[in-house]
Amino acid sequence: MRILCSILVVSWLLAAPVAGQPAIAFGDLNLPKWGARDLLIERRALMVALSAPAVADQEQPEKAAPAGIYLDLAELHLAQMLRAEASDYLLAIKPEELDAPSLARYHSIRLSLDLLGYDADLGSAIAQSEGWSQGAALRVAAMARMDSDVANELPAAVAGLPTLSNAIAAAILPDLLEAALAADNWDAAKELASYFSDHPELRDSAAYRFLLARASELSGDLLTAFDGYAEAAQGRDVYAHRARLAIVELGLRTETLPLQDAVALLKAARWSWSGDAFAKQGTALLAQYAAELGDMQAALWALQRVMTTADAPAEAEQARQHALSVISDFYRAGAAGDVSLDAFLDGHAAIMTRWGLEEGVVESAFALPQSLLDTGMTALAAREFQGLRAVAERADSMGQSVLDPALINRLRRSEAEALLAGGQADAAVDLLISFGDQQEADPQMKRLLIQALSKAGRSDELAELRVLALDIDSRRGRAVALYESGNWSAAQQALDGLWKTYPAQFTFADATRLTLAAYQMGDMDTVRRTATAFPSLTDLPGWEELATGLLEGAPDAALLSTEMMRLSMDNADRVLNTVTEVREGLVDQ
Repeated sequence: MRILCSILVVSWLLAAPVAGQPAIAFGDLNLPKWGARDLLIERRALMVALSAPAVADQEQPEKAAPAGIYLDLAELHLAQMLRAEASDYLLAIKPEELDAPSLARYHSIRLSLDLLGYDADLGSAIAQSEGWSQGAALRVAAMARMDSDVANELPAAVAGLPTLSNAIAAAILPDLLEAALAADNWDAAKELASYFSDHPELRDSAAYRFLLARASELSGDLLTAFDGYAEAAQGRDVYAHRARLAIVELGLRTETLPLQDAVALLKAARWSWSGDAFAKQGTALLAQYAAELGDMQAALWALQRVMTTADAPAEAEQARQHALSVISDFYRAGAAGDVSLDAFLDGHAAIMTRWGLEEGVVESAFALPQSLLDTGMTALAAREFQGLRAVAERADSMGQSVLDPALINRLRRSEAEALLAGGQADAAVDLLISFGDQQEADPQMKRLLIQALSKAGRSDELAELRVLALDIDSRRGRAVALYESGNWSAAQQALDGLWKTYPAQFTFADATRLTLAAYQMGDMDTVRRTATAFPSLTDLPGWEELATGLLEGAPDAALLSTEMMRLSMDNADRVLNTVTEVREGLVDQ
C-alpha cells in the first residue's frame, strides 16, 4: 500500500498543471478555536441555528445560511478529530452553490480530512496541499505515513503545529516525530518530542515510548531501546504492535533473543493486531522465523495469511512457493526420523486440511505412509496411501492440479504392498483387480497381483491370469506361486511357457519345478525331456540324483497317489530346496 501511495505522490508532483485550470484556493480555518470548545454544547447550538430561518442571503436565504452552518459543523468535528462526522456534514453542501470564501473554506476542510486519512487518494491530497502553509504539518505527516522524504519540509511542519487543534496535533505528532528521526533531524525531533507532554493521550502512550526507543536505537543505546520497546509493547495499539516487532528484530540482530523466543512473541502478536501493513510485516516475520525454527504449522499459518492479504499476485505466488518448500522440508525431516511420530502425524493432518490440493503436496506427503510401512504399521500405511490417492484425484476433479497417472499408480501399488505386508492378501487382490486395464498395463502392479493371489491362495484366479503382457520376472513369479499352491497342471503350463518364451533365461530352479510338476501330473515325457535337456544348467550336485530318481522310480499314472510317489516328491523337493539355496548363495557372493 505504501509503495502504491508513493507512486501516486510522485505522479501528482511531476504532473504539469492543466492549462486554464484554476488553482485551488485555501481558506483560513480556526481549528484551535473549534477544538477548544465543548463539542456537545457547540453542536447543539449549531443544530438549533440550522433549523431556524436563514437570513444571511436575502436572495437565496434557504441556501446560504445552512451552508455556512454545515461548514461550521464540519470544522467543529474536524477539530475534534471526528472525521467521519465532519465528512458527513460536507456531503450536505453543494460546492457549486458556495461563494468564493466559503468554497475556499470547504476545500480546506476537505483537504484536511483527506490528509488525515490513509488511502489511495492520499497522494492526490498531498499534491493539492502544496503551498498551503496552514496545512504544512498535515501534509508532512501524510507524506511521512507514505515513507516519503520530508527532510526539507520538517521546519514548516513544526511551525505549522500551532494552527491545528490539540486533537489534530496529537494525531499527527507521532508521524512527525518518526519522520524527524528517519531524516536524522535531531533538532526537530527534540522539539516535536517536547510537545508530547502537552497532550494527555500521548504523554505515557505506546507511541511516545516506541518513538523514544527508536531514537535510542538510532543513537546506538541499544539497552535503553530494548527497555523502551518492552514498555511500549504493553499497549494495545499499532505502536505496541510495532514495539513487539522491534524487539524481535533488535533481539535477533544483536543475538540477544533466542529464535524460539522470537517465534513465541510473534505467534502471540498475531492475535493482538491485524488489518494493516504492520500486521502484514509481523506475519511475514513469523513465516520467516518459524520456518527457520522448524515450527511448520506456525510458518504455514503465516504464509497462508500472506497469500490472502497480498497486494500483488507475484507476492502471493512467492508465499505459496515458500509454503510448498516448508511442507517438503517437513516431510523430508519426518522420513529421516527427525520428527516424532505424533508430530509427524499431526503435522500431516494439518497440511492435508489446508494444503492437500496444492500442486506437489501429495508427492511430498508420500513420505509419511512410506515411513509407516517401513516401520511395520501396515494398516495405517495402507489407509494413508488410500487417502493421498483420494486427495490427488479430488484435486484433479476440482481443477487444482493435473492428475499424474504415474503418481496414482505409485500410490495404488504402495497401498497394495502395505496390505500384503499386513497379511491382507484378499484386500490387496480386490484393490489391484479393481483397476482393470490399468493394472494390466503396469508390470509392477501385475507382479503385486500375482503375489497377492498366491498369498490369498486364489490359485484358480492365478491360473487364469493373462500372461502375454507379463515380463519374465512376473511370469516366473506366477509359475512359482502356482507350483507352491499345488496347482500342478497350471504350474507345468506356466513353466513350460516360460521355457519356450525365454529359453536362455530358464534357470535350474525353473527346470526343477517343471520336472516335479510334470511328475505330479504323470507326464513322464516332460520329465524325460527336462532330465535330458537341463543338466547343463548347473554344475551343482543334486540334479542327476533328482532326475535319475524320478525316471527310475517313475510310476504309472494310476499309481501317482501312492506312498511311493509321496516319498519321491518329498525327496525331490528336498533336493530342489538344497540346490536353490546353494545357487542363491553363489549368486550373492
